[in-house]
Amino acid sequence: MATNVKTGIGFLIPFGALIGFVLSIIAENFVLGIFFAVAGILIWLLYLAVMETAAPDTMGNFIILFGVLLALAVFMNFGWEQNIWGGIEFKAEGSIMALLVLFFGTLTGLLYRQRIGVSDHALTDREQELVDKALQGDDDPRVIVVKQEAEKEEDDEEEEDYDEYEEYDYAYPYYFDEDDDYEYEDDED
Repeated sequence: MATNVKTGIGFLIPFGALIGFVLSIIAENFVLGIFFAVAGILIWLLYLAVMETAAPDTMGNFIILFGVLLALAVFMNFGWEQNIWGGIEFKAEGSIMALLVLFFGTLTGLLYRQRIGVSDHALTDREQELVDKALQGDDDPRVIVVKQEAEKEEDDEEEEDYDEYEEYDYAYPYYFDEDDDYEYEDDED
């Protein structure tokens, strides 16, 4: 199965969990909402591991989203309760637990997004497929181009000397001198 198809089918898992979460919150079954928030992201990660597909670039955003959903469900279940007169009483323990879940869910998502940002120098999916085919011998490639970072020169003294005269590089234009040994083709006629 193609990588894009596997990834596309994989997106059905978090969207299904999101729909299940919303329906459980509407039904006021907050424990089931916690289950959908946790199971949605875990089953999706398991699917990505089993199908051997790379996690999409939006994976960090999904982790943050499911962390927010989980914190909301924890708060709705443990952070408040209704008293006998119909009012709402907030519980400090449940609220703090919801804030901790929100903190760690957001932190995990941000760290995952940072990891994705660092690996921007990797090959794209298409380039990786071409390299894999070439290594397996399926294709007969003539040239494989591998991306590399250019090495940075460590000659700081040479760069400093160049920086001193940078503004004068083109200050004096070159003028044609008639005494130069340059012959025109038109003059030969």
